[in-house]
Amino acid sequence: MRPRRCELNPVPRPQTFTTVEDLPLVAGTLCLDFVNTTGARASAAPRERLTCYRDFLTWSERTGLLNAKAAARLQRAAARRKADAANALRRARELREDLYELLTAFGEGRRPSTRAVARLAVQWRVAQRNQQLVLGRTGLKFRTLTNDADLDSVMLPIVAAAVELMTSDRLLRMKRCAECDWLFLDTSKNSTRRWCKLACGNRARSRARYERQHRTPPALNNVRSRD
Repeated sequence: MRPRRCELNPVPRPQTFTTVEDLPLVAGTLCLDFVNTTGARASAAPRERLTCYRDFLTWSERTGLLNAKAAARLQRAAARRKADAANALRRARELREDLYELLTAFGEGRRPSTRAVARLAVQWRVAQRNQQLVLGRTGLKFRTLTNDADLDSVMLPIVAAAVELMTSDRLLRMKRCAECDWLFLDTSKNSTRRWCKLACGNRARSRARYERQHRTPPALNNVRSRD
């Protein structure tokens, strides 16, 4: 699929990594897939996929947060209110990085920043006001409503999913990929999963195989040291 051009607050992006249209959704839960919309955070060139508000809507539609009609209505609203859309995108990215800070802190057994906790608490209060009790497949569940006129409302189900994860035992299954910095839930039987996606596992194995094949035997090192 050819990436769609962003009209609102465009940010130049490299063409050497997967864009939001084809980004693998492999984390096992909504909030972690949202955190994974960027990568290589510690590098000089983080891999930002949410380069404009349209990207956020594309991701939301792919994850089932929005249907096509709701996404189209929000995009029309964003086209009319470009400054609001740019601010909504900024707040979405801030939420994503707050979630990353909180989740990695819990995963590494350290104390998260009080600022990230406070900002999520504010978002959670808003999400609670927009929840509805509905009948699900196995019983009653909460559904967070979105508002077609509110460009920020798409964030609310993400906040609800994040709080649900961080207050449940499922958080113990969260891991950081051994190849990249993506987060995922390890639901394997023996909790032995190391990589977030097949591509990471293949890349790690290929690198290890290359290093084994090109490793100089110790005996040759000794011979060379005497020359």
